[in-house]
Amino acid sequence: MTDKDTAIVVVTGVLCVLFWIVAYCAIIYRGFRDRTFGMPITALAANLSWEVSYAFFLDPLGDHIHLLSIPCFIIDLIIAWQCWHHGAQDFQSPFVRKYFKAIFCGAVAVAFPVVYLAFSEFRDPLGEYTGFGINFMMSFLFVSMLLRRDGVGGQSMYVAVSKWLGTLFAWIATALTVTTSHADPLPDSLWSFVSDTVTHTEYPLTRLINVLYLVIFLVDILYIVLLHSRLKARGIAPWRRF
Repeated sequence: MTDKDTAIVVVTGVLCVLFWIVAYCAIIYRGFRDRTFGMPITALAANLSWEVSYAFFLDPLGDHIHLLSIPCFIIDLIIAWQCWHHGAQDFQSPFVRKYFKAIFCGAVAVAFPVVYLAFSEFRDPLGEYTGFGINFMMSFLFVSMLLRRDGVGGQSMYVAVSKWLGTLFAWIATALTVTTSHADPLPDSLWSFVSDTVTHTEYPLTRLINVLYLVIFLVDILYIVLLHSRLKARGIAPWRRF
């Protein structure tokens, strides 16, 4: 996002963050209720690294997304505490159980320099490659975590759907960044919006980012379907479980 963003870009960007906050809050709520953690460890380490980098090191307070990254980071710290406190019991390996806290610290220690340096190495001041790249990984890890666990601890439909919608609005905000301006604050039509976005090749909406988002979109739907099926199989009303 930049100071040249149109109102619709700002609105969709804020909606992205709000849906992610709902997902975080649902993860935290289920974590306390189920005495577990609800975000895969690798995804959590990368997510914390992205938020702290974007909020405090890369043009801090530069725009609304930089500002909103601060409460996201603070909320994410609660998820990190749940992972620190309950993480060891989620694994059967005696080695992982014994050294879980060291493994968790190592994951964060590795993730931060990788994510921070990726902003400059990939010339990614808006966090597009890094953000969608982490989200790409996260989508697969959520599916993997659900399949690995016997139950649905730490998870709910509100987590799954809010993540899906948050990322959808992130992509829409990016797409609107390259298809609108203050002179033309809205796309001419839905067709022109779609055609312009899928054929766009320059940063911040490159072909790679479009492919990353398409995969995220599909894998997140898979996660929603799998989680809904798992909840129903256990006799849990999917939408009554926050």
